[in-house]
Amino acid sequence: MTLPLLLTAVLLAPPAAVIPTNFPDPDVIRVGSTYYAYSTSSSGHTVPVASAPSATGPWTIRGDALLTKPKWAGQGGFWAPDVSRRADGRYLMYFAAPIHDDFGPRCIGAALADTPLGPFHPLGDGPLVCDLREGGAIDPASFVDTDGKRYLLYKNDGNRDESNKPSIIWLQEVRPDGVTFTGPRRELIRNDRPDEHGVIEAPVLVKRPTQYVLFYAGGSYTGNSYFTGYATSPSLAGPFTKAAKPLMTTDTFAGQVQGPGGADVLGNHMFFHGWVGNTRWMYRTTLTWENDHPAVR
Repeated sequence: MTLPLLLTAVLLAPPAAVIPTNFPDPDVIRVGSTYYAYSTSSSGHTVPVASAPSATGPWTIRGDALLTKPKWAGQGGFWAPDVSRRADGRYLMYFAAPIHDDFGPRCIGAALADTPLGPFHPLGDGPLVCDLREGGAIDPASFVDTDGKRYLLYKNDGNRDESNKPSIIWLQEVRPDGVTFTGPRRELIRNDRPDEHGVIEAPVLVKRPTQYVLFYAGGSYTGNSYFTGYATSPSLAGPFTKAAKPLMTTDTFAGQVQGPGGADVLGNHMFFHGWVGNTRWMYRTTLTWENDHPAVR
């Protein structure tokens, strides 16, 4: 089931790149009056961290937030970190790390720090989520509901090889520490549409007054067919229904931002990456709502 298109598609002026260097899969938080952004491994950093006085910048790369890798992680890049503040005031990072090398499966781990700049220190002797029968797990994201319950979202990486395993966005309730699971996980959406080319990933969950909105990326991240879509549900129990058309595609910005995806939402800001040559820059655009359905401008 899909929703009817609620908003007329229009071509938008391309948003400005707020970090015009390689900074893929951005995750952004605000602490006081300062914004912090984290990205997939790049520029020699395991988890690069940047800060800015406002969402539009100027942004400054501050170094590596994760100086010590977990012992269970192999050699290769760490993907799509997520940082949130726990009720105890400390900062929790989720990340996806290779268990062998950059060409093998990845699993989700966690690290903790006293400040948003880190250094973050790995937690536990092994990963939080690591079912190799499902292709491993990537793209973790935190969500705290209005009742204070905390959740971990992630994707099992079923599309990483040719075994035709499904790629599913999962929701797992966790205790306030963010790393102790409680109850069973729940499927939210899976790769079931032709325009996704077998891939969905990069979940971000937002609670609106009338419904939950799940943003996700679809298609191969390596090209300009990558897009940002969304699905909605009146409750966390689902079912989540995908919108008829994506929220952002290369055509949305008249071809000036290639493959807009890996998005994060913070208030009325949407941060995401787009290809520039062989790098992915971080962009920001304004997120608006009509009848609790998202639009960008």
